[in-house]
Amino acid sequence: MKKNTYMVENGVILTMDAEKHVYSDKALILKDGRIADICDVETAKDCYPDAIPVNADGMVVMPGLVNTHLHSCLVRGFGDDMKLYDWHEAIAETVSRHMTEEQAYTGALLTYLECLKSGTTTFLGLEKYCWKCYDAAVDSGIRARIVPYILDFDDCEDTVELNIEYVEKTKGPDERVKFWFGFDSFREAGDALIARIVKLSNQYHIGMQTHSNESVDDVKRCEEMHGMTPIEYLHKMGVLTNRTVLAHCVHLSEKERQLMVQTDCRVAHCCVSNMKLCDGAAPIVDYKKRGIKMGLGTDGANSNNNYDLFEEMKTAILQQRIVNDSADCMKAEDALYMATLGGADVLGLADEIGSLEVGKRADVILVNMKSLHSLPIVGKIPSILESNLVYACNGSDVDTVFVDGDMVMQGRKLLKVDEAVLIEQANKEACKLVSLLRDSGVKM
Repeated sequence: MKKNTYMVENGVILTMDAEKHVYSDKALILKDGRIADICDVETAKDCYPDAIPVNADGMVVMPGLVNTHLHSCLVRGFGDDMKLYDWHEAIAETVSRHMTEEQAYTGALLTYLECLKSGTTTFLGLEKYCWKCYDAAVDSGIRARIVPYILDFDDCEDTVELNIEYVEKTKGPDERVKFWFGFDSFREAGDALIARIVKLSNQYHIGMQTHSNESVDDVKRCEEMHGMTPIEYLHKMGVLTNRTVLAHCVHLSEKERQLMVQTDCRVAHCCVSNMKLCDGAAPIVDYKKRGIKMGLGTDGANSNNNYDLFEEMKTAILQQRIVNDSADCMKAEDALYMATLGGADVLGLADEIGSLEVGKRADVILVNMKSLHSLPIVGKIPSILESNLVYACNGSDVDTVFVDGDMVMQGRKLLKVDEAVLIEQANKEACKLVSLLRDSGVKM
């Protein structure tokens, strides 16, 4: 189907390209799903007379955000005061046992639309009932990389065979929703399963994700099970490659950090979730100095409570200032990089998304800066612009969203799904699930 051509004008264009170009007097042209031009407005009108104008007055025009680790979720608001292992057993596993595949679809659609409404246009997700999550991602219009939630149990709904089926189904170059390989963690996957997944990832040359080194208890458990730390064990199993994204990586020894550098393995930093579950603070300043590639992740809403990467950007920076006792160890520009081009690089997509450059996919968001908390709107002073985006803005400031050149939200209104109908339906299903959880003994 032929895509519309759009001319985004009157905004401040924050490209996030290598030269950090910022334009306050140009138009952005989106054509055939890609960025066709960044040029003077009059030139744009002459060269693209059929383009649909999009007025970005008072807005920042920037790349869509990239969430490098999430789990979709239908329910949230309980288990808020538990550490990781207690929470995982009491909440995550219980929710997983009681959730139906239709509830998984509803929760996934809810999640992916929340992502879009807060400026995230691409995510990497570890998902149960992955085939329903695929449907939800397609229906939402978001760009996705989905990893089935594979466990080494006979009754696991998501299997390696299903993973292969959906990798084959989505391997076309223009597929917006694709599948990766992966497994939950070393705790739920034995040597044989991990070896098989590593072999498939290498065979298809497709990415892989798992959780690792999330807490001190996580490290101790691996040492008890395998006689070595998690990163050492994953390296032994061949998991660490430049196509692998490890979620969390909060507690890494010196040897583990060196292995990450040697293998060019990537990190999904989930600051808010790690704080909430009392996991600790990942030493991302050190990772950055070593050249370890990092993106930001929200994790799931039942361990974070939202999917707002603007919140994640701010928290990630401020946490590091406390940990390092340094006010300039990380800056707003570092957070923006991790949430855009850095996150795209983590997913192996930096040639396609993450910055506004001619030829790249047209994943673009417009952030409304005409608000009490975002002034001044100063396009010619990038440092103030970046500061306001990271420290003052939040996901509800996102006004318009394009994915692959398709407008999926305008003026805060979702265009592919009736939000009011979805909220009503999702709330009914969420209440059913909460009742089941309460009856099963989960403390509310």
